[in-house]
Amino acid sequence: MNWAKNHFGSDGPIWIDISTGINPNPYPVPDLPQTTWARLPETAQEEALLKAARNYYVAPDTSNIVACPGTQSALQQIPFLRQKSIVSIVSPTYAEHANCWKLAGHEVIEASSLCDVTTATDVVVVVSPNNPTGTIADKLKLKSLQKDLSAKGGWLIVDEAFMDMTPSQSATHYLPQENTLILKSFGKFFGLAGLRLGFVLGDKSIVSQINSKLGPWAISGIASHIGKIAFEDKNWSQSTREKLKLDSQRLQSLLLQVDLTILGNTDLFTLVSDPAARSLFTHLCNNRILTRPFPERPEHLRFGLPAGEENWQRLSVALSDWKNRP
Repeated sequence: MNWAKNHFGSDGPIWIDISTGINPNPYPVPDLPQTTWARLPETAQEEALLKAARNYYVAPDTSNIVACPGTQSALQQIPFLRQKSIVSIVSPTYAEHANCWKLAGHEVIEASSLCDVTTATDVVVVVSPNNPTGTIADKLKLKSLQKDLSAKGGWLIVDEAFMDMTPSQSATHYLPQENTLILKSFGKFFGLAGLRLGFVLGDKSIVSQINSKLGPWAISGIASHIGKIAFEDKNWSQSTREKLKLDSQRLQSLLLQVDLTILGNTDLFTLVSDPAARSLFTHLCNNRILTRPFPERPEHLRFGLPAGEENWQRLSVALSDWKNRP
């Protein structure tokens, strides 16, 4: 956002940031006891958070799970927990996966699909639903791949940062824990990215190593307190899924009205394609609306959800003006 303001200016209307896939209507943060701010996080507090997370993700009570200050911290640690390997990442996807494995000295191969993963691969990383295409990985292919990798000591890593909208399709329901890691993001669905909270479920040894690397007090008492309350609020989760679905349909309708081609989506973002996508990005920035461009794929643009009716109307007008340009 700072880049956009510096490049296009900060005068005029307040900027609308729909460049992320974060719920624009966050979980209502409750009042916190003063002691939550004044004391170091306690073990019992984190254990309560992990229990709530297991229940929310429908993971067995015996499942191995660790909380981390955002899944980005786990992404950066995991590559250092094994010797140099051949890592296949189903792409295009969230670029930090490849960046982190490369920084740790591993050989990274970008595979266009799970079917293109070579037998020489030691680690496979797949984002499901994928960012930015919204594709959910095929269950049977993941199970087969996990079995093959596990047999040779390889790892399967599934990043489910955007799975909250379709929880029944989570790999936590069907993949064994051995040689498997499943990453979960709290901030996107609950709209509290600033809380910095994420989880890793899976292989006991790897989860234990991540926990050890994190050290004590990695998760603030604030994050543990709010996370537990939010996970247990089933009514909010259900009503939010319903609202996000309706908002996603509304967004897609707006995009189709200006003849953009929809390539994929989750209920938190929609990816479109158009030969003039760069022009549209600039036009929207001039109207103080920030979307997500892709320099390596200039015909693509990703739209998140606006917050509030006023912002919806501003987006609608800006899109209409672009369509009707001379």
